[in-house]
Amino acid sequence: MNTNQWESSYQQAIDTIHVPAHLDEKVMEGLRNVKPEQQNRSAHGGASMLSKVGSGLGVVAVAIVLLHPAQYIGAEPGQVTPGQAEKVKSAEDQLARTAPASAAIPSVLDEWYHMRAEIQAGNYMSLCAQWRRQQGDDNNRRLPKDLATKAKQHCRLLP
Repeated sequence: MNTNQWESSYQQAIDTIHVPAHLDEKVMEGLRNVKPEQQNRSAHGGASMLSKVGSGLGVVAVAIVLLHPAQYIGAEPGQVTPGQAEKVKSAEDQLARTAPASAAIPSVLDEWYHMRAEIQAGNYMSLCAQWRRQQGDDNNRRLPKDLATKAKQHCRLLP
């Protein structure tokens, strides 16, 4: 069957079905009288009150956290409790006195520091170049034992 035949057979079936008008009116009247069920608010009043109390406590907790001085990053103990302010000041003064003394000590770097840093990074080129120079002629600048051992492991002599 094609589409036109289905439509025509459907129309014929509808025409044969006859519903009396008074039956339609009865059904519609019954549907008009149906109303949604009313919810009893007193039964749910406890949950509503609990929700309001919980929200209120949440707001108070957030306000306390935001207004408390310890929430600021880098807050000093003296800012949190005023009685400890003097202790913090004396500790800061002591650090200030010892800092210049430690800054005055010259930091002595190993003369092979940069080469060791390159080796740690996996670059053996400067080590091998220095090792080859050392093998070619006796030089005052000899590699330390740990670097010489690494050079023997990772480098080869070139002709």
